[in-house]
Amino acid sequence: LWILGIELTWDYAKPYSLTLAVLTSSFWLFDKHLWCIWPISLFSKRPYLNGTWRVTLQSSYIDPITSQQVPATEGFAAIRQTFSYISLRMMTEQSDSFLIVGSLDIQNDGTPYLCGVYQSDPNIFLRSTVSEIHYGSFRYKVLGRPPTELNGHYWTDRNTNGSIRIFGRRSGIFDSFSHASASFSLVKDK
Repeated sequence: LWILGIELTWDYAKPYSLTLAVLTSSFWLFDKHLWCIWPISLFSKRPYLNGTWRVTLQSSYIDPITSQQVPATEGFAAIRQTFSYISLRMMTEQSDSFLIVGSLDIQNDGTPYLCGVYQSDPNIFLRSTVSEIHYGSFRYKVLGRPPTELNGHYWTDRNTNGSIRIFGRRSGIFDSFSHASASFSLVKDK
């Protein structure tokens, strides 16, 4: 407007401020809440994964004491998600793992995959004897619409790998193995 020779006043900023406030608020509402609510969710291929899930993982790790492959490990995965963000925390009795970077990739045929790089922090008393802090990556296929299960595999910088099954979602989010275990036990007992 100034280049065109129009005198600028604060009256010109009023519509801009209102427009910016409406657009910012709309984006925030969509990103946090609206994207996963019907009927808007029909237009998005992103699966809704929020909650705490049960986990079974089978590792190729060989126990240094028994020289045998370790048995399957049970645990929980807490997933927090918005349209633009996803986090995952895996919890077992021996360690916690958290997502460093992750993405929800939708294939051309509409099949969603959760992919990422994570850090695993074993219990302090297991370090130096059983397991050290290590890093890994994973790729899980999201099954069902709405999602009922994630299946996939992972690799670590300890030269181990394994398969994983994530299933049995609860809507609450728990950040420790003991709290998730207690909650899932309570639901099972009812």
